[in-house]
Amino acid sequence: MQKKRGVNARNGNAAGGMTPTEKRAIFGLSFIYMARMLGLFMLMPVLALESTHLQGTTPFLLGLAVGIYGLAQALLQFPFGSASDRWGRKPVVVAGLFLFIAGSLLGAWTHNIWGIILARILQGAGAVSSVLLATAGDLTADEHRTKAMAAIGGSISVAYVLGMALGPLVYGFSGISGVFVGAAVLGILALYPLWKVIPPIPAYAHHRVGSFRDALGVFAHPSVRTASVGIFILQMVLGASFVVLSPELVHSMHIPDAHVWMVYLPVMVASILFMLYPVIYAEKKRKHRFMLAAGGAAIGVGSLFMGLASGHFWPVGIASVVFFGGYNIASAILPSMMSRTTSPEKRGAASGVYSLMQFLGIFAGGVLGGWGQGILGDRGVFYLLAAVGILLALQTLLSSGNIAALMSAEEARRQGSS
Repeated sequence: MQKKRGVNARNGNAAGGMTPTEKRAIFGLSFIYMARMLGLFMLMPVLALESTHLQGTTPFLLGLAVGIYGLAQALLQFPFGSASDRWGRKPVVVAGLFLFIAGSLLGAWTHNIWGIILARILQGAGAVSSVLLATAGDLTADEHRTKAMAAIGGSISVAYVLGMALGPLVYGFSGISGVFVGAAVLGILALYPLWKVIPPIPAYAHHRVGSFRDALGVFAHPSVRTASVGIFILQMVLGASFVVLSPELVHSMHIPDAHVWMVYLPVMVASILFMLYPVIYAEKKRKHRFMLAAGGAAIGVGSLFMGLASGHFWPVGIASVVFFGGYNIASAILPSMMSRTTSPEKRGAASGVYSLMQFLGIFAGGVLGGWGQGILGDRGVFYLLAAVGILLALQTLLSSGNIAALMSAEEARRQGSS
C-alpha cells in the first residue's frame, strides 16, 4: 500500500505541475550531467589542436584519444546502470565521479599521446550517465518525464556551448594541462548535489532486477533497441566531427588555435535556437518520428556543405549551425522516448543499454574520424558524416512503426492511470 500511495501522490501532483522534490531532483541531476559533460566537451575541440605538441601523435592515435573515453563509457554504462538497480543510485554515481577526477588529473600531468589516451580511458570509466537517467525516472512522475529529460538534455546543450567556448579559452592560457585540471575541478563540484540537492530516492522507487542475465533482457525491448541504434549513429557523427571541425574553422578563418572559441560560441548558441521549435513541435504534435528524421537530414546536409565549402569561413560556419542544430534535435528526442516506455524495475539497465550505445558511438566516431582524415583528408570525413546523417534519417523512417506504437502505448498508459 505504501508504494501505491506514493505513486498516486506523485501522479496527483503531476496534474498541477512539478512538485518541489521533482524540481530539486531535476536541478541536481542536470548540474551533475552538465559538470561532467562540460569537463569532457572542453577537451573535444582542443585535443586536435594539441597534435603537434604531444609526443608520438599520429592521425589515428589522435582520433583514438578523442573517442576512447566513449569506449570506456560504453563498456561500463550497462554494468553501472544495472549495479545501481541493486545497490542504489548515489553510491554508484560517487564511484564514477572519482574515476573521472582521477583521469582528469592524469591528463594534466602527462605530455605524450599514450598518457592522454589512458587519461581519457579513466575519464570514460566514470560511466554514470545511465545511473543519472535512471534516477531522473525514479524521482519524476511519468507526466513530467519528458520535461525532466529535456532539462537534462538542455544541460548537455549548455555544456556544449560552454565547453566549446571555455575549452579553447583555457587552452590559450594554460595549454592542455589547464583544460584537464578544469575538468577535475568540475568533477569535484559534481559531488555536491548528491548530498545537498538531490532528495533521497523513496523506498517505493527502489527496484531490483533478479540477476545480470535478467537485466540483459532489456536489449530486446523495442524502445530501447530503436533509441539505442539512433543514439549510436548520432554520437558517431559527433565524435568524428571533432577530429576535423576545429582545424577546419581555424584554417578557414585564419585565426590562432586559441581563438577558436570565438567561432564555436556563436555557432553553438545559434544551433540551440535552431533546435527549440522542432523539439517543441514534436512534443505538442506528437511528431517525434518526423523531427528525428529531420534532425538526421540536417546533420547530413550540414556535413555535406562543410565538405563542399571547406576553406571558406562563412559557408562552413552556417553549415556547422545546421549540423549541430540537427544533432541537438535528435539528442533531445531519443532519451525521452526510451525512458517513458520502459518499466521502472529495469530503468537503470535500460538506461545502461542506451548509454552504452551512446558512448560506443562516440568511440566509433573518433576512430572513424581519425582513420578518415588519414586516408581521405578533412573533406572526405565531412562526406562520411553526411552519409551517416542520412543513415540516421533512414533508420528513423524504417523504425517508424515501432516509434508510433510506443508513443501510442504511452498515451494509453497515461489515460488509464489518470
